[in-house]
Amino acid sequence: MSRTYRISSEWKRLSDEIVKSNQRVLVLGASDAGKTTFCQYLIDTACDKSIKSALVDSDIGQSKIGPPTTIGMKLFQLDNEPAEIILNDNTTNQNEQDKNNISTASYQSADAIYFVGAISPIRNLLPVLTGTRLMVDAAKEVGAAFIVVDTTGFVHESAAVMLKQQKIDLIRPNHIVCIGRSKEMEKIVTSYNDIKWLKIHRLQRHKLTREKSSQVRKSYRHTQFKTYFRNSIVQKTSFDQFHGARTPFFKGRIANQRELEILMQITEEEILYAEWGHRELALIASRRLLPITIKKLRDYLSLSFISDQTPSYFEHRIVGLVAETGDTIGIGIIDAVDFQQQELKIRSQTGIISETKIIQFGEYQLFDTI
Repeated sequence: MSRTYRISSEWKRLSDEIVKSNQRVLVLGASDAGKTTFCQYLIDTACDKSIKSALVDSDIGQSKIGPPTTIGMKLFQLDNEPAEIILNDNTTNQNEQDKNNISTASYQSADAIYFVGAISPIRNLLPVLTGTRLMVDAAKEVGAAFIVVDTTGFVHESAAVMLKQQKIDLIRPNHIVCIGRSKEMEKIVTSYNDIKWLKIHRLQRHKLTREKSSQVRKSYRHTQFKTYFRNSIVQKTSFDQFHGARTPFFKGRIANQRELEILMQITEEEILYAEWGHRELALIASRRLLPITIKKLRDYLSLSFISDQTPSYFEHRIVGLVAETGDTIGIGIIDAVDFQQQELKIRSQTGIISETKIIQFGEYQLFDTI
């Protein structure tokens, strides 16, 4: 973690108030408000005070702790080396700003992760909430006395207000720090103004922060993935060695060759793979089936639900790898799928696949070369 901070005087005053044992801090703000820098500053300040601390990074698109698509938790042990704090309320030139922008800090391995499988909370509110709570619990389990939760910049929609309020209810922070002022931020926190166990703090955006383009964000995400998968290898696992989650596949009875032939006769399409559930069918065809074909198949076989996909559904898809303990032990990228041999090839860190009992499918597909 970087040890140099250019901070405003109000950051220093607030850290003096909230960095104490047995405190949880939730940091809110729009994109590029300086949330991550402030979170890192709080953690380093806590370590300088000999307080065992943990950072929960729920910014799944621009992760600093753990790879993108995950919520990560990292425990920071006591550190006797003091951080270099530079009080600076003034603007600075661009070169100095880039040099001192802590949000460009390098990738940090996580002590625990939860797989969301996406780079945005939109359509993924429940996994984000679940993962955040589990990572806060993980921090408490390893003895963190001071916990800071970083969040995404998703604050400008009604769904964002609901997400942040539910997050507050779930983790019960002692402090909420709102960086930047807006009507949307006030919608999130106003109803909590009189809650006894919670104090709300409002900070202006730091003058050194600047907006990052979508291309810069994409490039950063690629770098984080590349770092995480640096020592990875492609490993095989057969369909019968794991269960699928967040996917219609790898949880039912695999169709035999005769059943595949019947399905091809009915649909008049090439069916590569199929699984049977309770009045359900999940299949892989060479191309997506027409709605009229799906209806014909459903009526003929008296099925209540059919899920059809093509092989592209698996291509470069990010997956979460879960051990028998129920804990996420890593993420992987599907490299190839062999329906005849009933095998998946997954790029992941060495040794993880052999311990994997559940493979969680995410919505994100990583097509960039890593």
